[in-house]
Amino acid sequence: MSLEQELKQLPDKSGVYIFYDKTGQVIYVGKAKSLIKRVPAHFRGIAKGRILSPIGQATDDFEVIVTATEAEALMLENNLIKQYKPRFNVQFRDDKSFPFVRITLAEEYPRMEKTRKIVDDGSRYIGPYANVKALDGLLRSVIRTVPIATCRRVIIPGKRKRPCLKYDIGQCPAPCVGKITKEEYAALVDQFILMLTGQHNELEAQLKQLMEESSRRREYERAARFRDRLRAVQQGRQAQRATMWNKLPGHRDVLGLARKGGDALVQLLVVRSGRIVGQQPFPLSAPSAQSDAAVLEAFIKQYYIRATEIPDEILIPEPIADKAFLARWLSERRASGKAVRIIHPVSGPRLDLVDMANENARFHLHQLVERIALDELRRQHSFAELVAHLHLQKEPCHIEGFDISTLQGTAPVGVCVVFKDGVPVKKLYRRFKIRDATRQDDFAMIREVVERRYRRVLAKNEPVPDLILVDGGRGQLNMALAALKAVEAPEIPVVGLAKGDKPDQDHVYAPWQQSPITLPKDGEGLRLLQRVRDEAHRYAINYHRLVRRRKGLELVITEIPDVGMRRATLLLKRFGSLEALGKASLEEVAAVPTISWTLAQRILDYLAADSEN
Repeated sequence: MSLEQELKQLPDKSGVYIFYDKTGQVIYVGKAKSLIKRVPAHFRGIAKGRILSPIGQATDDFEVIVTATEAEALMLENNLIKQYKPRFNVQFRDDKSFPFVRITLAEEYPRMEKTRKIVDDGSRYIGPYANVKALDGLLRSVIRTVPIATCRRVIIPGKRKRPCLKYDIGQCPAPCVGKITKEEYAALVDQFILMLTGQHNELEAQLKQLMEESSRRREYERAARFRDRLRAVQQGRQAQRATMWNKLPGHRDVLGLARKGGDALVQLLVVRSGRIVGQQPFPLSAPSAQSDAAVLEAFIKQYYIRATEIPDEILIPEPIADKAFLARWLSERRASGKAVRIIHPVSGPRLDLVDMANENARFHLHQLVERIALDELRRQHSFAELVAHLHLQKEPCHIEGFDISTLQGTAPVGVCVVFKDGVPVKKLYRRFKIRDATRQDDFAMIREVVERRYRRVLAKNEPVPDLILVDGGRGQLNMALAALKAVEAPEIPVVGLAKGDKPDQDHVYAPWQQSPITLPKDGEGLRLLQRVRDEAHRYAINYHRLVRRRKGLELVITEIPDVGMRRATLLLKRFGSLEALGKASLEEVAAVPTISWTLAQRILDYLAADSEN
């Protein structure tokens, strides 16, 4: 059956369509209210033998999946785009799940934490946020004004005897030790949510009421705390731009769009009660075959399908075809059920907001394109230097780095980190508990880890790297080579990177040369090798700490600055266990030989923080 005949047999039902190229690769996934009306639009001109759409021209075959409703089709489309990453679809450049702020409201004393997963557990989720660093800065600012607990474990009042350091620096009210009542803490959590979501009018009104009530009851210290909190919120508002304060009350999101080649960026301005309370740039991969309207439509679907805060209005810079359905879908997703309006303004204060969003989108896209170009230039330079100095047959686009971590032979572990195109790919990282090497023998450990890694890679027919880097010198390098020979691996270039006599000096060892290879000290090639080595070292240390903690080894206290094996032995001989040491008083710890009052306080603070991790 020809493609034209297949198009005529499509059903008049909602669903998802998937386009394939000649190699069977998925190149486009779309949603349709009516498949018979939507899919043939991609093949206009087929009757005359000349398909006009670039997507249609690249399509060799297609299939459709019928759904019960258009909303189901939207969910399926989103999942398939994530799964196949088709080249003609608009997609977020960062394919990881965006972070959310989670407030554990189902617990007696709710805590705040960052997460990338939403679970139906009674918690309040706020987000998503595009930039983790910006989110960290926002949370620091909010916590300074409205402090709530950020512990990793459920808070059980009375379990701890003293508050942790965060209480002393004003970043936690210490509900774990009864420094605040349950009712006061619940009010604090409500204030935290109001501030984080930009509902400053409601927050100010609540703080004023609490301040006045406390003052009437002559609880002046409590009233002063509310007064200081109110001032901090008001000062924060003064720093925000009061855009159309009187003309546009209510909550809205404003979208701006900028494009250049295959790159696009949507700028999201978060406007609450007429004020801009936040902004986030979202870089996108947007094929030139897609119109501006299609890019905006794709962003709205992919962003709001995971968003937890949906405003009254969404302002867009271009009219979109699916506006009625998307507004209906967003209204159904709101907890209140209140209608959502999607507006393409053509004049007035709403248009001013969209123009502002567009201007910010152009600025951030320019920065993004420049950064991408600079990163690509650095990558090319680093690969060129490594090819020239290490005599590689091709550019090391795929590098795997190995490191070992142990403490005097205790709980030895090894890791493998993976870099592709100069960027770490964390989902491909691997961890190994040392099985065979039973003593402090870094050489044997490296051999075991490399051998286990590539025995598995070859058995699963996975791609081998263009370059292997081991942390160490000639000995570690020889062990890695022996491991590859033992598993009959194909010829893979292997080098070792070891620190030199000077702090800023690193030596590169290769099999064909006895003396270290000298790479340009400030060159991009050496920097790339150092990044791989340092990342492997970081990953190995973190895994080693995790293994030790899981085993309950008392040696964990040697991680405290100025506490070595001798002091650790004295402490454990005196108190018997970490638990007993953590419950000891400052005077008892300071009474141990060689432990000063300052060090005793540091030990107790460390154990208090560690118990929450």
